[in-house]
Amino acid sequence: MNLYRAYVSATILPLLRTPSYWVPLVIFPTLLYSFFGLSASQDDPELANILMASWSVFAVIGIGFFQFGVSISQSREARWEEYARTLPIGGFPRIVAQITAAAIFLAIALTLLWSVGSFASAVDLSAEQYVKLLAVLMIGIIPFVLMGAALGYSVPARGAVPIANLFYLPLSYLGGLWLPPQMLPDLVAQISPYTPTRQLGEIAWASVLGTFPPAISVFGLLIFSVISAAITLIMWRRDETKRTS
Repeated sequence: MNLYRAYVSATILPLLRTPSYWVPLVIFPTLLYSFFGLSASQDDPELANILMASWSVFAVIGIGFFQFGVSISQSREARWEEYARTLPIGGFPRIVAQITAAAIFLAIALTLLWSVGSFASAVDLSAEQYVKLLAVLMIGIIPFVLMGAALGYSVPARGAVPIANLFYLPLSYLGGLWLPPQMLPDLVAQISPYTPTRQLGEIAWASVLGTFPPAISVFGLLIFSVISAAITLIMWRRDETKRTS
């Protein structure tokens, strides 16, 4: 237990010392939702529920990109990681530490977002709908975790945050998470259905509307997961080769 606690501390504390990491991750989704989502969520409960799902997806994909991108990138250059690799314990404690850190940041981000939405808008999600939405988010984060991991094994720590934002923010906009898809410009609307953010958005919207998720969106996320897993494996092997050469 002490070993796992040490890994969790070694994972979380460096991130907390990097405001450019945790502020966008934990606070920005709620802040941006307050600016752009609340005004449209006052009179129409169905629209309010959809917007809540959209900004929840925005919060969750940030966890994937940043926790498993920035954190892995930082750990690759940390002396602790060099020492940890010499210990005869395998990689399982490191994986547990990453998942624990992600769960903590995710819980804080969603608690803030859902609290604001519940008290300051017309959101009327039942406990069952919240559970369904949370389940969708927990499963839907997988391709973004893999994208973040691929990023973490590809870039130096100094460039991890800005590069993660180059993926995180444009994909959020292209996926129709900030504006309803029907309000997107024509060119963006043509690209949007092929993005993983739009596909997760479609599944999240279905969960709060009580409809079946589009099969094409589920299939699309599976494809992105497979591609991202392959890229992550390639970048991890390249990083391991460099370390052992």
